[in-house]
Amino acid sequence: MKNIVLAAATSLLPVTAFADGHNGHGQGFSSTVSSTTIEGKSGSITHMISEDIWHYQKAPEGWPTAAMATCHYTILMEAGQQAPSSINGVCESVDPDGDASVWLAAIDTSTGMGTGSLTSGTGKYSNISLKPSFQTTYQIDATHSIYDFKW
Repeated sequence: MKNIVLAAATSLLPVTAFADGHNGHGQGFSSTVSSTTIEGKSGSITHMISEDIWHYQKAPEGWPTAAMATCHYTILMEAGQQAPSSINGVCESVDPDGDASVWLAAIDTSTGMGTGSLTSGTGKYSNISLKPSFQTTYQIDATHSIYDFKW
């Protein structure tokens, strides 16, 4: 059961960039490449890394229609619980134009909805406020998922 919860949590975390004043949407494709867990007396922390592809079905002017990202997730589980008590992530991406960006993400463990923000970026990602929302739409297996995002 813990692996299913962790797989679902991971698939909810990927973050995508969103520009102020633009409405849009897209899909992300996530593949977990590693996972390690540190067990404590009262709980555990799982660190997961995924490789994601972001496809912007409605990209802002000047943005590529797709980009790749590496995401690092921290999932906190209290001992004896089946659901995480905290899910947070950081995603990094260098797009096909060579512009870099770093996002932070948090998942509401009661609803499964994710929100994020751009923490830093270069080129088209510098000096803008980005606020995505996202949610898994299809869990392929324990390490692969598809998610929708909008802004």
